[in-house]
Amino acid sequence: MTGNFDEIRMEITSCFVRKHEYWEKRRRGKNWIARITGLDTRYGYKREFLETTRIGREKVFLLEDFHVGEIYEVASIYTSGGTTKGLKDTFVCTEITETHVVLECIPQEEVLKRYTNQEENVAAQNLVQQLLKIVTKDEAVELIQVYG
Repeated sequence: MTGNFDEIRMEITSCFVRKHEYWEKRRRGKNWIARITGLDTRYGYKREFLETTRIGREKVFLLEDFHVGEIYEVASIYTSGGTTKGLKDTFVCTEITETHVVLECIPQEEVLKRYTNQEENVAAQNLVQQLLKIVTKDEAVELIQVYG
């Protein structure tokens, strides 16, 4: 992020998570937290945007949407004078305590590495499933032994 947010600590209130100070409240702004679920050719990441609800006038997230080890995109962007400004980066949830959800910034390279490996595994699993539709299990095992 363009604001030295190596770590974000968001306060937990009951079953809700309050937004962090990075949040820009502007008329032409967009704020979100999205769980990254994979890679996408158009948007960069496949994302599931976390829902918000209101407590009085304050927007909050549901605590149940945060999970340790999962990666999130956190953004607060707005346009000003025809240019886009604000904050947007990737974070991994490292801890959920009784009082805070803790997100630590991780480089995009690490996110890409994690999901590239995951998608390669899915592709390999799909290939094996397709092979099993064409050949018997014994024939597939023999092919694997012969061709590695």
